[in-house]
Amino acid sequence: MDWQEFRLGLKCRMILSTLFALLISSSFAHNGLVEEGFLVRDSNKIFLKHIQRHKDLVVDHMDKKSYEVYGPHGLGTWLESMGADITDLAVIDGLDEKAAGDYPTPEEISDQLLKLSQKFPNIMTLSSIGQTREGRNLWVMKISDNPTVDEVEPEVKYIANMHGNEIVGRELMLKLIEDIGNRYNAGDKDIIELVDNTEVFIMPSMNPDGALKRQRGNGAWKDLNRNFPDFSTQDNRDVPDGREPETKAVMAWQNSRNFSLSANFHGGTKVVNYPWDTTRDPAPLTDLIVELSGEYASKVDGFFNSTEFPGGIVNGNAWYEVDGGMQDWSYYYHNDLQVTIELSHTKWPPYSDIPQYYSENAWSLVRFLKRIHQGLGVKLPDHSPSGKMTLYRLINGQKQKIGDYKISGGEFYKVLNQGVYEVIVTLDSGETKTTRVDVNFDLLRPNGNFLSLWP
Repeated sequence: MDWQEFRLGLKCRMILSTLFALLISSSFAHNGLVEEGFLVRDSNKIFLKHIQRHKDLVVDHMDKKSYEVYGPHGLGTWLESMGADITDLAVIDGLDEKAAGDYPTPEEISDQLLKLSQKFPNIMTLSSIGQTREGRNLWVMKISDNPTVDEVEPEVKYIANMHGNEIVGRELMLKLIEDIGNRYNAGDKDIIELVDNTEVFIMPSMNPDGALKRQRGNGAWKDLNRNFPDFSTQDNRDVPDGREPETKAVMAWQNSRNFSLSANFHGGTKVVNYPWDTTRDPAPLTDLIVELSGEYASKVDGFFNSTEFPGGIVNGNAWYEVDGGMQDWSYYYHNDLQVTIELSHTKWPPYSDIPQYYSENAWSLVRFLKRIHQGLGVKLPDHSPSGKMTLYRLINGQKQKIGDYKISGGEFYKVLNQGVYEVIVTLDSGETKTTRVDVNFDLLRPNGNFLSLWP
């Protein structure tokens, strides 16, 4: 090829790239669509900045040599027009039909959950928080000693399978639910202590439509982990308008509860990802978040001995930016400290591997739930169920302000570093009470460390 032919070819690629860029940028209907996905080998990140200019494209699972890119139909043509070295993720994630068929269908998962709730009715109740784009139920299992009663106890939640093609989390949630039930009935003291003093909520699959089709997006090909309000973007109002039904259901559920700690399970590597995802600024109580993330990773093979992520943890934004993610929305808007746990390098491994994944994660899954008791809460009087709590941490005689927190619905709880705190609670009526509280994970109190400042 002579120089003139090379220049002509390069010019054609640039024209094609520009035309497609205009196409995908001009239509709001494409926003968040993940109809195609590709692994881009780009060790020098030559193409990355160009890709990231288009907010309707999703970048995921970045490492030193490559990253994943998702977008609407035509994405592959556009990437090739730039000269990018790509492989279709459908090929990389490919699994023979027999192995894929070993996994339960969403309907079979529903049956399994119903049977578990019937097997352990003393501590479990199953309910749907809404429906998917294609009309499937979004099931949540509540686990507590009085599962049909809304008690004043710390609330913790797990959500898995929001990306339909990342299946390991869904299966581990089923095993965790059954494991907790069996251990409770067998008299396991650690599990009894957890269940009797906590309200645990587990959603095995936020995206059963995508799981059935083994696709990242929901039934409308939307990426649910780019579909939440984001405080760092123009989409910063915590409202459900214009979002997917699965996202709306989780938002309404969150508003109806008092979650203070949660985890969101994914696949594609092994690491605990902690906030923020959307900005370089440090999240509140980052030292606590790092501690909890590190504890989870410390017992899981492939995490604590990772050569890619020191200690098996990573700050989300330092890894790659995610806008519209559930993790940051949960913590920023609802004071619900959430981490994202990537469970497996293979997104859809052979079903026979699931017991090994559970064995590796079982201790950490329970331990993280128990960490909800490293905190304090307050119960307001019925005559004035709204107000504000101001927190100070007392260190060497000095007061370090942690923050001001709005209280609604009569109760509030926050996970904190261990230590002594000054708590100032002000009712909307103007009445104020002050007390000191010791936050100590090793001293679990009945029904959690809730303060009853009013008789």
